[in-house]
Amino acid sequence: MRILSLTAVVLLAVPAPAYAAGPPAGVPKGAMSVRVAKIVNGDTIDVTTGDGKKTRVVFLESDAPALGQCWAKAATQRTAALLPVGRLAYVVADKKPTDGSGRRLFYVWNAKGVHVNRNLVRYGYAKALLVKPNDRYITVMRSEEAVAKRQKLRIWSGKCDTGTTTPAPTGDDRRFRTCGEANAAGYGPYRKGVDPEYAWYQDRDGDGLVCER
Repeated sequence: MRILSLTAVVLLAVPAPAYAAGPPAGVPKGAMSVRVAKIVNGDTIDVTTGDGKKTRVVFLESDAPALGQCWAKAATQRTAALLPVGRLAYVVADKKPTDGSGRRLFYVWNAKGVHVNRNLVRYGYAKALLVKPNDRYITVMRSEEAVAKRQKLRIWSGKCDTGTTTPAPTGDDRRFRTCGEANAAGYGPYRKGVDPEYAWYQDRDGDGLVCER
């Protein structure tokens, strides 16, 4: 088993500015901060580490469709919405920190504290995938996958969206009076032009996302 060296861990940390309040609520203690450099696909991103070098990161326990497959474009768009390029993100490793290609394996949270791996599975953009020995959140992921299957969301809908056509709005999720109620029930965020549920809520900050958690 390859062990992430102390040097590698240090390089992954991005020094926070003096005015930063630290990671948002929901980010586990000990998470390392990085800056999003590129969205590769639905479950892979490039991040900039503390020394300015780019590192490829693959999401743990969240397997999005490969490019060219059904829902791949939608999954990539969702990841791009949750992890805007240039923004901070927070990563946590599990028992095995790299794959056979040397890519870093991480659980990822965005600047607002949303667990990205889990969000992709919950809303049908990715499948829960166990790659031993990394299993920290697999029970939760499988539970979220079961909900997405039951609601027939995206990859579980029986339909194929390749991104060449725009599917008619369907409103897969329940509709609530406010984003607060939606979040409390485990729903959101929704992206403009991607999720039909976006139209149900007010985008107060105009960032193309509503009901961020």
